[in-house]
Amino acid sequence: MTEQPFKLFRLPAVALRNVLQLMNPIELFDLSQCSRRALSIIPLSGSRKFKLLLNQRSCSIHILAPSNIKSFRMYENSYQSEHILHGTRTFMDSTVKISHYSEDELYSFWDDQFVGFKTVFFHLSKIFNCAIESARFDSTPAVINMPIIDLIISRQSEIKELYVDSKNLSDKYVIEIFNKLRVTDHLVICHQFSMPPPLIPFNSKSIDIWKSYWVTTEHLNSMRNSTVIQLNWSTLTDRDMIPFLNNWKSGQFPNLQYLFIKSNFLSKSFTAFGLPSLQDTVNPQDHRRIIFNYQRSIHGGVDVQRDDGVVAKVRFDNGEGVLQILVL
Repeated sequence: MTEQPFKLFRLPAVALRNVLQLMNPIELFDLSQCSRRALSIIPLSGSRKFKLLLNQRSCSIHILAPSNIKSFRMYENSYQSEHILHGTRTFMDSTVKISHYSEDELYSFWDDQFVGFKTVFFHLSKIFNCAIESARFDSTPAVINMPIIDLIISRQSEIKELYVDSKNLSDKYVIEIFNKLRVTDHLVICHQFSMPPPLIPFNSKSIDIWKSYWVTTEHLNSMRNSTVIQLNWSTLTDRDMIPFLNNWKSGQFPNLQYLFIKSNFLSKSFTAFGLPSLQDTVNPQDHRRIIFNYQRSIHGGVDVQRDDGVVAKVRFDNGEGVLQILVL
C-alpha cells in the first residue's frame, strides 16, 4: 500500500495549530520556505512567544522556544568543505547553501558572514515576529549593526541583555539607544565616547563599562538599584569614592552585591570607613560568590558592616588601583 502525503493545509484550524505547535523553530523555518501559504501559517505555531538571542561575535542567532533552543550560525563560504551540505535556503532575497549540522543547529554560508548575520536576523524576525531578549554587538561596522539595532528599537522598548561594542557608531547614536531601549538585566558598554555623554539612564541589574573614563559620581549614583557594577579605565578619585562608599554603607545602594572599579586616579594610600587600610595582608582569604551566573571573587578583603547589618568584604589593591566590594 502506497503511503499518501500528509495534507497539512487541509487540516481544520485547531488541528493545524496543534501540529504547528509541535514543530521546533528550525522545522518551522524549513516549512516557511515551501510557499507563501506555508509562510503565512507560521504565526499559528505561537512563534510570537519565541525569544531571539543575537551574538555577533560568534555570528549566531539562538531561538529560545518554550521547550527547546535552536541555533542559526553564519559562516564564510570557505567553510563549506568542512560540512555536509543539505541544499539551499532563502533568507530575504539571498539564496545560500546550508548544512543541518545537528537537529539543533542550522549553518548557512555567505560571501560575508556579517552580512549573513544581518540578513538571517531580518528574515527570522519577519517569520517569527518575536521579541529580542539578548543582543551582542562587537567590533563590526556600523552598516551591519545599525539596521539591526534600529529594528529592535522599533519593535520593543526593553531588552534583557545588551552588549555595545561597535565600530563607527557615533556618540549620539549610542546615547539614543540607551534613551529608547531599557536594558533590564545585563548592560555592557565598550563604546569609546569622544566626549563625556550626558546622564545615561542606568536601569540594569548588572552594568559593565570597559572604557569608563567618562563615568562621574553622578553616573555612579544613578546605578543605585544595580546588583553588579564593574568599571574599567575609570578616572574616579579618592574625593569621588569616599562619599560613594559612605553612601553604600548607609544603605543607599541596597541591591549592590559586587563592585569592581579600576582607576589609576585613586591614590596609593586610599582608604575609607576610618580604617588604616582596605587590604588584609596578615591573613588574606579568598571569598567567592556566583552572581548572575558569573563567579565574583575577592582576595584579602576586610570586613565592613553596612548600617543595616549586611556584611561585605571590601578591598583596595593600591598596586592595580582596583577597589572591590563583595557582599557575603
